[in-house]
Amino acid sequence: MQGLPRRSFLLGGLATGSIALIACGPDTQTAVPSEELSFLTPAFPDGFRQAPILVAGIAQRLTFLVRDEIDVMRESAPADLTVRVRQGDTVVLDTTVARRTEGIITPYFPLVMTFDAPGEFVAELPDHPTVEPVPFLVADRVDIEIPQVGDPLPSAPTPTVDDPKGVTPICTRAIECPFHEIDLVDAVANDKPTVLLISTPGFCQTDICGPVVDLLIDEAGDRTDLNVIHAEVYVDPSDFATGGFPELTPAVNAMALPFEPAIFVAAADNSIRARLDTTFDRSELHDALSVV
Repeated sequence: MQGLPRRSFLLGGLATGSIALIACGPDTQTAVPSEELSFLTPAFPDGFRQAPILVAGIAQRLTFLVRDEIDVMRESAPADLTVRVRQGDTVVLDTTVARRTEGIITPYFPLVMTFDAPGEFVAELPDHPTVEPVPFLVADRVDIEIPQVGDPLPSAPTPTVDDPKGVTPICTRAIECPFHEIDLVDAVANDKPTVLLISTPGFCQTDICGPVVDLLIDEAGDRTDLNVIHAEVYVDPSDFATGGFPELTPAVNAMALPFEPAIFVAAADNSIRARLDTTFDRSELHDALSVV
């Protein structure tokens, strides 16, 4: 996971496997002319094809954003998109994906699908033929270390208010969040479901990843029936100031994450029941938390 370029991987989505289109807009609009919707952009422009995170045989969440020639379309994103996934000349999925935007600024389009086997695929917008398709890879499950739904939630030490474990600061949010009371090691050993959010809010400079901690506070800040933990990405981000790359926290390494933010929702038996990566809104977070 050496590399993790700040914010470059947050332009799109990567979640339980994910890629990106690019978008924003009010729910009252339902269509965008093809000449305005110009780009279908992968979240990892360089590494996405060479280092896939999507896996075959398990439902994957591919998040899309839409953009025009200039930037994210913040005033004219469609209410839904018809997305087609092809493998060669074979159409493996043709579906409509609704926009999500509750509690966030930038709308996105989450597509959930299961790939029967590894291979090379493309995502395209049949209603917008001038938009270039995005190629991506799907790997065999054994080749991807990122925990999937159904896997056990890995255990790793996370800093708490009482024991920062060398992580400074333990929370980069402007006002420290309330999710640093229990260590993940202790959480997986008790009889409560566990919610683990890995993110670095102080270093998120986009409106895609920025609200995730705030959304979690709104949805789970008073949930006494859950272990809720926020883990930062870097042990000491001040290393950036001297031109170095900070050490990654044990939680990031345990989850084998090449991106952030990511949230894992595990049942009391520590089996992962839901995972959301890179971008999610209040409604998707609510749905994820409701499975435990």
